[in-house]
Amino acid sequence: VTRTLLRAAALEYKSPSDTLERVNELLLVNSQNGLFVTTFYGVLSLEDGLLTYTIAGHNPPMIVQSSSKEIVEMDKGGIALGALSGIKLEQKQCRLNPGDCLVLYTDGVTEAFNEQDQMYGEDRLKQVLHSGIGKGAEDVLSLLKIDLEDFRDNAPLSDDTTILAICRNPSLTDDNGERRSL
Repeated sequence: VTRTLLRAAALEYKSPSDTLERVNELLLVNSQNGLFVTTFYGVLSLEDGLLTYTIAGHNPPMIVQSSSKEIVEMDKGGIALGALSGIKLEQKQCRLNPGDCLVLYTDGVTEAFNEQDQMYGEDRLKQVLHSGIGKGAEDVLSLLKIDLEDFRDNAPLSDDTTILAICRNPSLTDDNGERRSL
């Protein structure tokens, strides 16, 4: 239901915050009481890497910064969609530089437990992401999947685990700023 509402609202509204605020109102009208959804909605410019986004109760994504070799946790966002009427969500921007990766994940990743009842956690997630600096999306996802499986060691998952990595290719320009071929 939320995905359908999001697609429809995105045709009507251009900004991520306006889109999610509209989806919130539609969810409240068309859903059962108690239904809510956390969401990250962003629009990424493929030309310059500018990401315009809004977070509605979702885990803050992390950016794997290639140049500084740092993992930056984005700011937390507003309330989950479907929880309250008339919410106002903040819209933010950041830039993905060439070589950077945006990593989004559900709480089932950081709240996964192993057989010793230890939680995976954000610190471990950041450590694994640090080992993925300079790598492409497939490699980052593979590192996370392998580490999460090793950590769990056959312990059942208690929640969904979804990870999305979007990596910006390194610059395809030469020292003079001219576009070069691969």
